[in-house]
Order: sequence, then structure tokens, then C-alpha cells
Amino acid sequence: MTAPHFEILGPDAPGPVVVEVPHAGLGLDPLTARGLGLPSIALDAGAPWADSDVGAAAVCEGLEARGVRRVVATASRYVVDLNSEPRVPTPYEDKLPPGLGDVRRFSCAGVMWWERRRSRAEVEALLAEVFAPYHDAVAAELAASCARHGRAALLAVHTYPDGGRKDAPDVVLGTRDGRCARPAVRDALARAARDHGLSVGVEAPFPGGYSVLRHAAPCVDAIQIELARALVCSPGDRRRPALDPDRVARMTAVLRSLVDALAIELSLGAS
Repeated sequence: MTAPHFEILGPDAPGPVVVEVPHAGLGLDPLTARGLGLPSIALDAGAPWADSDVGAAAVCEGLEARGVRRVVATASRYVVDLNSEPRVPTPYEDKLPPGLGDVRRFSCAGVMWWERRRSRAEVEALLAEVFAPYHDAVAAELAASCARHGRAALLAVHTYPDGGRKDAPDVVLGTRDGRCARPAVRDALARAARDHGLSVGVEAPFPGGYSVLRHAAPCVDAIQIELARALVCSPGDRRRPALDPDRVARMTAVLRSLVDALAIELSLGAS
């Protein structure tokens, strides 16, 4: 199924694991339609790509063989951040003169620009068009998995620019300090990642964002997984990241192993 600003991929019969990729998108149509498009300095530098979760959608390909249903954003995070609590301008902010409250943007592409502050009406329209349908779709997939299997897990897949730091973890698992998933589920994922020779950070530096908080439930374990960008990208200019097919293939296999470990742990929890 293809919705205006996200895709739902996978088998007709849902398995216990649902994957979401909220920062995969590059589409800017909802902005340009409202006269809010990015300036040429951002577009010329490739900011939508550099500031997306580069490779996060690619490593999830083929998960339908594990019975996984995927909800993958196609709208850029510049339209609306699907992993952050929505913030609507107050009536006071909405009355500020032009220029006041404008937002300064810094991009991983190495450029900076000022963006016009969005009005309350513009923000509410983007939330209704992009944000709400996306999260409604994630919730529906999880409800279907819970109904079929008794339990479900949401794996929110991200990549992060590690900046070339040698001490940056390969994988970071976030559950908001256990508020969004049982420790046994998180630990099973950590073991599976370490079995592949990857270093693992738990709850830091990424404790989990809006999605895991929103969708965690008594029958849903919600885990955010951050993969260091170096695992999927070629060495070189970090401002213009390029996917390395061999690295992507390796991480695709790793993610399938993590999904398998997650499914086993869910079956134990449901028994």
C-alpha cells in the first residue's frame, strides 16, 4: 500500500514484528505546495538526503520474508519530524511580526540557512496531512499483529551520523529506560547485535523518541534502534554520504537476525 507520504510494505498476514522508518523520506511536496520549500543553498548541498536517516530503509528490504510489515516514510523530516512530539505555535507566537521566531537550520550537508517560522495553521495542516496518518498506520499494524499473535514489537529503525568517532557505538538501543519495552526484549536484541561483532550502546546516546513512547502498550514492546552511518556508507565526505552496497547487504543480514531474535523473545513472552 502506498499512501501520500508513506509506504506500507510486507506480507498480507502480519507477523509479530512491525518496523517503522520515520526518517527515510526525501519528499518536500507538502512544503512546496505551501510556499515553504527549502532554499537553493539547502537543495544544492543535498540537505534532504544528508539529513535523512541514510540507509535506514535500505537495510529493511527483504524483511517480508520474516513476516514483517514495514511503515516507511516518504516525506522528508523537513516537512514534519515523525519522531518528535508535535509542537503547535501558541496564539502569541502566531501574532509575532515576520522575522521574529525564524528558525536557523544546520545541516549535516555543511550548510546553514534561516527558515521562515511556520504559522499555527500551517503546522496544523502538516500534522493532519502527514503526521497523523503515518502514526495511525503504525498503530493499525501493531493492533493487527497483537490480534494475530497476542504480542507485538515495534522496531523503529534509524541511522545516525557518527562523525567518524572511533568510540561511537555501532548500534544503540533505546526504550526510554525500559518504559517502552521489557528489558528481556532489549537484551535479546543487544546479544544478537554483539553476536555479529557490533558494539552496542543501551539507552545512550539515543534513549528513544516519540514513536516508541506513543506506540508502546501492554501488548507492544517498542524499541528504537540507531545504526551508525559508517555501517552502511562508503568512507569519504560525510557531508555527502553515499551508500556502500556491500555494507548495506551486511547490515540487512544483521537486521534480519535481530528480527529473528525479537520474534523468539516475543513468542516466549506470549507463552
